[in-house]
Amino acid sequence: MVTTGRSAVEVFFHPRHHLVNNVEVGPCGSKNRIASWNAFVRIVRFHEYGPCYLVSALACGFVARFPVDSRILPVLLFVAVSSIFGFVINDIADAELDRKAGKLRNPVASGDLSVAPAWTLVVVLLGVATLSIYLLSFLNRLLGILVIMLFGGYSFGLRAKARPGLDVVSHASWNAIYGVMAYSVYRPLDFVGVGLSGMLFLLSMFVEFVNEIRDHDSDRDTIRTTVTLVGKKRALKACVVLLFLVLALFVSVVVLGGLPWVLLVFSLSIIFLVTPIINALRNEEKEQDLMPALVNRGTIIGLLLLVTYLAVKIAGAG
Repeated sequence: MVTTGRSAVEVFFHPRHHLVNNVEVGPCGSKNRIASWNAFVRIVRFHEYGPCYLVSALACGFVARFPVDSRILPVLLFVAVSSIFGFVINDIADAELDRKAGKLRNPVASGDLSVAPAWTLVVVLLGVATLSIYLLSFLNRLLGILVIMLFGGYSFGLRAKARPGLDVVSHASWNAIYGVMAYSVYRPLDFVGVGLSGMLFLLSMFVEFVNEIRDHDSDRDTIRTTVTLVGKKRALKACVVLLFLVLALFVSVVVLGGLPWVLLVFSLSIIFLVTPIINALRNEEKEQDLMPALVNRGTIIGLLLLVTYLAVKIAGAG
């Protein structure tokens, strides 16, 4: 007979709370399963950056060959699995730091997920990523290994995330490499491919600067980043420079024939991205609105750009 530590009266009036093989089922058991699932989603957090990585890779694949075929699938699998691998090891590495800073979004830091299952997930992801690499070309195998090493060095060992300069370069490198991997599936790396990967590199660097500007006040007492070193004002000015460099590369890719000429109309959209940065430079109170404004405007511009490109290519194919 298994004792539950509850009286017969409690069991009678609350029959849904009971133990089966020493495991509680009923509402409490359901809550535990929901909590475990939420912890898993929080540590994987593919929804934060993963879709951007996938769209970037697909976009480069489309430019190299329209429409893409099944050859790009191993690359997309690697992009998804390797990026999740990076998210998980980053949360493991930052658990103690996040706990002290009160950033309990990290399930390891909050105690919702213990370290052992987190490392088990890392091993599984690394295994799947390794298997997907073998389906790639020799060049993409080398690039895939480089991505894994960069993710590892970002959180452990070199710990690039705590080294000003290397933090933004690391973030910029992942997306750029994913773009090169997708492009090279269909076409040898040429000036168009270099231009596309350069745009991804600069845009990813821009996004990391904005993230660090947002987290500056909490980061300056716990970790050294590029923005805590140079200050928010200089970082905001660097963001403006990066956007104009992206614009220059975008125009270059169009001129080289990598993208349809009609897309040049989107060059004017840089005004909508630079404006909130200028506002933040003029008024510190506007810094809180910077991230939401850039996310909303960047998403709209990106979707319109993609839809226009696909419409032009489909019309041309027809």
